Amino acid sequence: MNTVVMVGLSHRTAPLALLERVAVPADRRPEVLAAVRDAGFSEAVLLVTCSRTEIYAAGPKAHPERLIDALAAQAGSAYGTVRRTAEVRVGQAAVTHLFRVTSGLESRVIGEPEIRSQVRAAFRDACAAQAVGGGMLGELFAAAVRVASQVHRETALGSTGRSLACRAVDVALTDTAATPSVLVVGSGRMASAAVDHLRRLGHRPTVVARDEGRAVQLGGASHARPLTDLVSLMSVADVLICTTSASEPLVTVEGVRRAMSDRAAPLTLVDLSVPRNVDPAVARIRGVRVVDVEAMHDHPGEGVALGQGVARAESLIQASITRHRDHLAARRAGPLIAAMRQRVEAQCLEAVARLTHTTCPPDELLRIARTVAGRLAHPATMAARAAAAAGDDAALLTICGAMDVALTPDLVGLGADKLLTRVT
Repeated sequence: MNTVVMVGLSHRTAPLALLERVAVPADRRPEVLAAVRDAGFSEAVLLVTCSRTEIYAAGPKAHPERLIDALAAQAGSAYGTVRRTAEVRVGQAAVTHLFRVTSGLESRVIGEPEIRSQVRAAFRDACAAQAVGGGMLGELFAAAVRVASQVHRETALGSTGRSLACRAVDVALTDTAATPSVLVVGSGRMASAAVDHLRRLGHRPTVVARDEGRAVQLGGASHARPLTDLVSLMSVADVLICTTSASEPLVTVEGVRRAMSDRAAPLTLVDLSVPRNVDPAVARIRGVRVVDVEAMHDHPGEGVALGQGVARAESLIQASITRHRDHLAARRAGPLIAAMRQRVEAQCLEAVARLTHTTCPPDELLRIARTVAGRLAHPATMAARAAAAAGDDAALLTICGAMDVALTPDLVGLGADKLLTRVT
């Protein structure tokens, strides 16, 4: 039976500098997924965001150490630090964590919706890299996205403003001019969310991006500029919000010094990128304020409505986890349930066949026999599902014996070695 394992680092346990070291660039993610498969896992998904890098994997023999090695290998000289810091979750703990992450309960901004799209995209990328198929992770990630959608639909966490991009805008506009000039650097989902929030607040930002077509889509033709214009635009801007996925800083010390050389007004730079796209040394330049993702935290205690939303979300997630566990248990117990029903049905049909004085048509006798068989097998069926859900292998084997069903590894979801140990 396959086991789900999660190994990763997040903002809750690792500093930003370490998160930067393990943030796998998009073009290298297929390589990491392949390494996980080579380590003995049948499926793998790699989730990389500004707040976490996590590997989810499934296989018949779960070896978390191999996943830790795959993660630590991305950190270069920080290999040992990653090994000591990495979070490891196995089985139900990994399932629960993924559901909470996808629903935004583990985010810097509680309930932020961007993570749901990021989880969905991570699974699509794994499919494209042929790292997953129709196995356990497919059902798991689909269930995680479903409950996240329910959480954002049915709780206060789905309200406008509960996002990292919105928090970045609010932080950026603190202590700025009444009508600041704002640049948004990037053209992805985070940039789009920041632009939308700025417009709701009455601002018209300029979008700066490598993809000029996408910049025009977000900012409009009159508020879209190429990345080559970044320094000149900074020289007249009050706020810059950076949301790109570049592996090296786009906002450099040299560029900011040039932008600040002929101005007295302050400049606020908000960096949502991991790795950071604003060189941290920029903060030493006079008149420049730099804010990175570590300043974007909030907590459930910030408001009654938020606290209630979190409580409701926790309830929805727990119900979804139970449904997922029961579904897997029913599937695991399926071969045993089918074998029991076939055994009881055969006995009922044998008894019917001995009836010599009846006017009941053969088809009706067959229907009655199967109905009776279903009722007789029902208590054992429910017991098998409960045992499978609890992982009680001994109970499954006992049910096999009580129902006179031949034991096979596939029947109870055990390996041949475990089955032999149980039987002897």
